[in-house]
Amino acid sequence: MKEFIQNAIAYAKANPILVGVIAACVLLALIVIVCLIAKASKRKKAKKLAAAKPVETVKTEVVKPQPTKPDPVKEAIQPAPIKEEVKPEPVKEQPTPEKTAPAPVEKVEKTEEKPTQKPVEKTAVKPAEKKTISEAAAKKLTGKKAEAAPTSNEKAEKKAEAKPTAKKPSNRYKGKWVIYDLMIEDKNGTAKEEAFFFELHASNGELLLSSEEYTSYSGALGGIETHKANIEKGNFKITLSKKGDYIFKLLSGKNTLLCTGANYPTLQGAESAVESTKRFAKTAVLQDRMEELHVAIPDEEEEEEEPVYDDSIVGKWIVSSKSDADGNSVYYFELFASNGEKLLSSEEYTTYVGAVNGISTHKTNIEKDNFRISLTKRGDYIFKLLSGNGQLLCLGEHYKTKTRCENAVESVKRFAKSSPVLAASDLTD
Repeated sequence: MKEFIQNAIAYAKANPILVGVIAACVLLALIVIVCLIAKASKRKKAKKLAAAKPVETVKTEVVKPQPTKPDPVKEAIQPAPIKEEVKPEPVKEQPTPEKTAPAPVEKVEKTEEKPTQKPVEKTAVKPAEKKTISEAAAKKLTGKKAEAAPTSNEKAEKKAEAKPTAKKPSNRYKGKWVIYDLMIEDKNGTAKEEAFFFELHASNGELLLSSEEYTSYSGALGGIETHKANIEKGNFKITLSKKGDYIFKLLSGKNTLLCTGANYPTLQGAESAVESTKRFAKTAVLQDRMEELHVAIPDEEEEEEEPVYDDSIVGKWIVSSKSDADGNSVYYFELFASNGEKLLSSEEYTTYVGAVNGISTHKTNIEKDNFRISLTKRGDYIFKLLSGNGQLLCLGEHYKTKTRCENAVESVKRFAKSSPVLAASDLTD
């Protein structure tokens, strides 16, 4: 062995340059090996720190004193000492900028997209530890403040929930459609017939309109819809009655009469009633119960006999004119018996020719016997002349007994066919 060493020393002295190169290579290889080992150890330590809880890591590192002569490799891996104010608990209680976590909640949310954060002043935290602490603190701080400070969308939703919903209109200010069951009773109180009609009432109970009679409840329901449709279209006509007061009439699309309103002393009162009818017809609700109206059949007079007319004497169709509510001239006609009794009266027409054509229409339906006799709500009888499709053409007069009303129908049939058509101006001349 000594001989080998002596030979090596002799060879080194003989070739100093070669020996220096070999020694340098060996030293460089050792340095590289040491560096690789240190780097691997640093990565392993960083993974352990990231997996550990930040609070416990901070506490143990604060308690443990730093070694007097630290290893360079461990010093590069281990975090520097952190002040106790870095704990998450003081951050919640209004911390100062020097003692708080690296960033507030808003900035923490943004830093999730960035790889690293800017270093906080006056701290010796290294990049690896800073990232670990900021992520942990961000999770804890974000979780706490997210509950205390809702986002703008959550605030908007809470305001929408807190905002009072619009109140539904009260039924107190709505009108009512009331359907009546008209029970016609005999002397013993037994209901012999029944009819149906409806009324529209304002919210204060004022009667706005009353319909004609229907033979069934379903017919009355359909009549309400028909009335509502024509009310919405504004198919009203205000006329001046023969008594000098005003009355509104609701017409169908074919200009036939559907119903009439009450009588008003002034034009303004009738126009106000029309506007009230339009307003309440839209919002009126159908009363859930049907009202019963009992009407007793009037006693017939024993001496009630059909009047006898002389065939040589005829009645008269008289066409008259008057001014309507707007001051325009309108025309209507009436049928009179030979004794001067008025049998029927028509609706208004805008022209004289229209009234004359209306007489022809009435004659046709009179000849077809399109009459209907009914007991009114007041307890008297009235006949109605209908068109071929059931539309009301005109109303007769009111009679105390059914026999008188039937005699009036027979008189209408007799005089309608042969009576001449005259103008009211011709009679006055």
